[in-house]
Amino acid sequence: MLTLLTLLACSDTGLNREGGTDGLVPILELDPMIVDFGAHPPDEATTETVTVKNVGDSTLTLTSLSVDGSTAFTLLDELPDTLTAGESATVDVVFTPQSQKSGADLVVTSDAPASPVVRASLRGEGQYPALAITPKPYDLGRLAPGCEKAGAVDLVNVGTAPLTVTSAVIVGAGFTTVDPPAFPLVLEPDASVPLGLAIAGEALGEVDALLYVASDDAAGVTIAPVSAYVEAPPDEAEDHLVQPYGGFDKTDILVYVDQSGSMADDQARLAANFSDFAYNLEASSMDWQVVVTTADDGCATGGILSPFTPDLVTKFSQAVRGAEGRFTEAGLSIADHALQKASGSGCNAGFLRDDAKTLAILVSDEPEQSPSSWDSLVLDLQALAPTISIAGIVGPAPRGCATAELGSGYIEAAGATGGVVYSICEPDWTDYFQELTSLLSDEPKDRLVLDWVPELSTLKVTLDGAEWTEWTWDADENAIVFNPDAIPEGGQRVEATYLIDAGECL
Repeated sequence: MLTLLTLLACSDTGLNREGGTDGLVPILELDPMIVDFGAHPPDEATTETVTVKNVGDSTLTLTSLSVDGSTAFTLLDELPDTLTAGESATVDVVFTPQSQKSGADLVVTSDAPASPVVRASLRGEGQYPALAITPKPYDLGRLAPGCEKAGAVDLVNVGTAPLTVTSAVIVGAGFTTVDPPAFPLVLEPDASVPLGLAIAGEALGEVDALLYVASDDAAGVTIAPVSAYVEAPPDEAEDHLVQPYGGFDKTDILVYVDQSGSMADDQARLAANFSDFAYNLEASSMDWQVVVTTADDGCATGGILSPFTPDLVTKFSQAVRGAEGRFTEAGLSIADHALQKASGSGCNAGFLRDDAKTLAILVSDEPEQSPSSWDSLVLDLQALAPTISIAGIVGPAPRGCATAELGSGYIEAAGATGGVVYSICEPDWTDYFQELTSLLSDEPKDRLVLDWVPELSTLKVTLDGAEWTEWTWDADENAIVFNPDAIPEGGQRVEATYLIDAGECL
């Protein structure tokens, strides 16, 4: 019998089915590929079963069985040394909570030529409270000197047991909390409460603060950066909204990163923003997972990442820096290869879920350079993932910039999938990922709230760049309210430009 072994550091080889002397080969599969143990009280053990299958047509020799990751998961069984064609065996895995979220891989190695190493993702939760402040960081926007501006963050229990919040204090010149809830307050899992914040603008420039919220989260105190910008009102302003796709509970996020030499600083920006992106996804209570793909074959670097992945931010940062290949500037081709291998025993098996919103974030400073046309690749991607939208972080229209060529191909693909396009030329990408979180988690909006009070005679509104009149003005909210029968669809962009009524504060 095969004894339990420590992990052998292996990966998919990418070999094809050929290899047996008689043309017959074994094929190793695990079922399920993602094992979710659910949420359980601390120290309560629960068991799930994984089936190890030989779906090939010759005998499979099994060489190791192990768990890679959290010690919250242990194995009860051994495996036979071999499985004949069509034969299967089962492995019982025990989960005993040690923290709020635990993750590991069940790893089986064999002599299957195409996939000698197959992994099943193990996920489990302990019933602990956990506080998130969303969005984080939070930007109150712009205001004029001598004016006040208000906003709000949400305090969210992203844990699996009731959370007790005992206080909320903001520290920063001019910042205050507004009508805070009565503390202590108890939030059930997935429940949230708004916390009003305000600033009185005095000195010009960036104003920063820190919000401290105390609770029985294991961290004790959760801290969120808050900022605002005080400036004399400009002559003209622009505000916009990209309509959310509509309140998805699950999302599968594919990240492609161009590996050409000019991309080093962009890879660093992407890695630096991932922690806030992951935090806000978690605070939205979405069930999310990410694969990063840079290789020609589309196989994920570092496997499927999720809130259960140990050392998540480090693994993402390492994944975005891969090896340059033949398709390194053909992001749509790599995305297509990645999704093709998201089922069966493919290297990305378990990534695509039928009830999830698929988002592809494609990052490049070059035009899309696939052998096939962008529109044919979009059709392929939509066939594999019907809910897919593309977010391109690329050289902007019309001509790119000094550090990036026009992202042609990516821009058109984003438009064809109801996606969005961001400029890779900007030094700060924080707003990109806050907006992407909102696109995935929020319900469609029925209004656009403006940053400044407009002179109404100068207010112009466009929908995806075309003049748009299906709205009314709400002076009390300083907002453009969309007509009920003309609410923009997910991914559409509403933009307002106007001259500012400099005598008015919000």
